[in-house]
Amino acid sequence: MCYDITVAPVVTPAVHPVITPAVHATLPLTAADALPRMQRRTILSLITGLAIMGSPSPTRALFESPTERSLQTLASSLPRVQGLITEVAEIKRLRVKLPADPEDDAYVLRFARSVLEPLNAVMTETAPSLGTGARDFADDFRSHTSALDVACRSKSAETELEELRALEVALAGFLDLGKRYNVKPRDDINSYSGAAGVLYNKFLFRAG
Repeated sequence: MCYDITVAPVVTPAVHPVITPAVHATLPLTAADALPRMQRRTILSLITGLAIMGSPSPTRALFESPTERSLQTLASSLPRVQGLITEVAEIKRLRVKLPADPEDDAYVLRFARSVLEPLNAVMTETAPSLGTGARDFADDFRSHTSALDVACRSKSAETELEELRALEVALAGFLDLGKRYNVKPRDDINSYSGAAGVLYNKFLFRAG
């Protein structure tokens, strides 16, 4: 007896290669895949470019002239002088009714020596770059700084106020001669208006 035996073919399941992220990155992209990526890169480039345009350029600070840097230092000091004028005017008003507090004069003296006197050298060095009149303003500033020292030792709030106002005029006039330069106050802790009450506080100067 004969039997007809038919052997069924063996079906081997298809094996798909596992694509790792590294391999996937090397595979060619279709136009449909590449377009969104290109769009994202373009948008990112535009955002980065706008951010750079809107931020201060380091090259501008790098190529500032010595004259411009000196004027920025002076411009940062002018609001401090004006603030001190307001305080001394109040001291003068109070002394009409109350006994004089010698610590008030000591406060002005310390301010003058730590903030104002260093500006003399800055103005003297910068004056030749500003032309006619700058030397006169620098000399006036130096003269009134010395006179303010004497007024503080004499404990005369009225004279202190007069000298401070003269200092303001000399400093503002000097800065006006340099208006063709960038005289905007520097962007640092000394020029930040919110820090003025800390850096130039009466009680810190008294304690100094």
